[in-house]
This record gives sequence, structure tokens and C-alpha cells, in this order.
Amino acid sequence: MSYIDFALYKETSLERWINRTYQQHGLHYASDMDIDRIADIWGIQIFASAGPSEARWKDGDYAFVFLNAYLNKEQQREAFFHEMCHPLQHTGDQVRMPPLFMELQETQAGLFQLYSAMPVYMLEEFKAIQHHGHYIKVLSEEFCLPIALVERRVDQIIRRVRQEQADRELIELQRPAAPPPYSQPTLDILDKLRRQLREKQAVNG
Repeated sequence: MSYIDFALYKETSLERWINRTYQQHGLHYASDMDIDRIADIWGIQIFASAGPSEARWKDGDYAFVFLNAYLNKEQQREAFFHEMCHPLQHTGDQVRMPPLFMELQETQAGLFQLYSAMPVYMLEEFKAIQHHGHYIKVLSEEFCLPIALVERRVDQIIRRVRQEQADRELIELQRPAAPPPYSQPTLDILDKLRRQLREKQAVNG
């Protein structure tokens, strides 16, 4: 696995908001990512349910996330980070909204899920791992998330880092080249001309 230069990773405004909120509440490492603690930060209550995982909320009043009790821990956490987006970012009842608008909200929730489940700043402690397969496995275990979700997040990060690298290289290529340094004979001629100019100015007073 090639080295990931996290300094080149550009966060979105949504991602910055999530990361800033986490850090303000003392979430700095993968071991801090307890979903009950995270739910408390945003005033969300978690309930086990025999039905599908979903969010229910009323703006300014309550926010509930129901997690299917038959899912394993990794799947429940995956569902939590997705469903958490809806009360935090969305308004309206998906049952009554047009399909395209509902699809947009689900796409937004998918991005929110990646940002909130695996904050990029928490990956610094794992950057010494060089083997890609081992890296994915360790992140899956440390963040307690399904392998597929971890792979999507890592792929997203790598794509953004490579894009930033490409953008910087393009800017560098478009930058005007510095003029070549003068050769020594040219410098000698310029020095001679400067001396002659000074002598002429001295004669003319």
C-alpha cells in the first residue's frame, strides 16, 4: 500500500463540522467512538428494534434512532452512522417526499456515514501500517465497522489525496519558469557596463 499523505486530504464543510464537534467533545481516537456517547453529543436517543433500522425525529423536539436488534455490532454501528444524518441534516418525512428528493437524502446520509464513522484525523495513528489488506482489517476492528464500509472510506480518502496531488502538479506545470541564470561572461559584461555608467555619471557631475 502506498503511503497516504493525510496533509493533502481536503475536508468538506460537512466533514469539518463533524470533526470539530467530535474533537470539542473529546473524541480523538478510534477507541473513543462509542455510539451512545456520540448520540448524546447531538441529543439523539438509540433504541433497539425488531424492525428495520431507521430514524424518527421532530425538529427542535426529539430525535430517535432505531437499530435492528438482529444485526451484529458492526452492522448496527454502520446503520447508526447512516441514520444519525437524518435528524441532524434533514427535514421532512421521507414517506411523503418525492422519490428523487428521498434518493438525494440517502446519498447525503451515505457521505455523512463515511465522515462520522471514520474521521480522517483518527487515521493518523494507523499510518505506519503498509499492507493494504492488513490496514483495512485493523481499521475494521478498531472502529468496529464492516470491511466493506472501511474500504469505501479508505478509497474515498485515497482518491481525494491523489486529486490534490494532481491539482498541485498541474499548478506547478502552469507556473512560469524562472529565467535561467546569466553566464559568467554575461555577468562580466554587465559589471563592466555598470562601471562605465558610474564613471560617466561622475564625469558629468
